[in-house]
Amino acid sequence: MEIRARIGQLVRLRAGGPVLCVTCEYPMADGSYSYTCQWFEDDRLRDYTFPIVALEPVEGEFEASIKGQPGTEVETEAKAEVDTEVEAEEGDKGKNYH
Repeated sequence: MEIRARIGQLVRLRAGGPVLCVTCEYPMADGSYSYTCQWFEDDRLRDYTFPIVALEPVEGEFEASIKGQPGTEVETEAKAEVDTEVEAEEGDKGKNYH
């Protein structure tokens, strides 16, 4: 399962501290993500990059998705939908509906 924050989402460090705003996402070698966050401290704009495991959302939840593995139903269904759309587009060529 992949857990990700959204750009603009308000988060806080699990250890506590001020509310941070997610401004940038970076993929990490282990398949997770790290996020650059910004916040104000003594009228100064600060920023730092944190791994997703160090953050928690202020409201709601982080997004979670399960990526389909090759040969699974999830990937097969998605491929079938794309193939159907391509066939429909190709079938309309040369037809005038006016």
